[in-house]
Amino acid sequence: MEAKFQIFLTLLGVLAGTALVARRTDIAPAILLLLVGIVLAFVPGMPSLELPPELVLLVVLPPLIYSASVAMSWREFKANLRPIILLSVGCVIFTAFMVAPRPIT
Repeated sequence: MEAKFQIFLTLLGVLAGTALVARRTDIAPAILLLLVGIVLAFVPGMPSLELPPELVLLVVLPPLIYSASVAMSWREFKANLRPIILLSVGCVIFTAFMVAPRPIT
């Protein structure tokens, strides 16, 4: 259990460092985090780590959402409101159709 916690803290440190590098280099943090995650996934000898969903939803996700919301431009949001709504509604409908059980005929 202690080893998993150390790995989790190390990954959080990598996450914070990557976000700092993204801010200083003016690269979108999401792109840099994705690339670092892919690199970490292929590191030989890296132990497999399964995090409980509650931990991700309560500890990891809120800071990412908060930082994205602080950096958001309300002017751009209002300008793109129609595509945002159409994509979100389309995503919900698509997900509902893909997940919903289909009747057996």
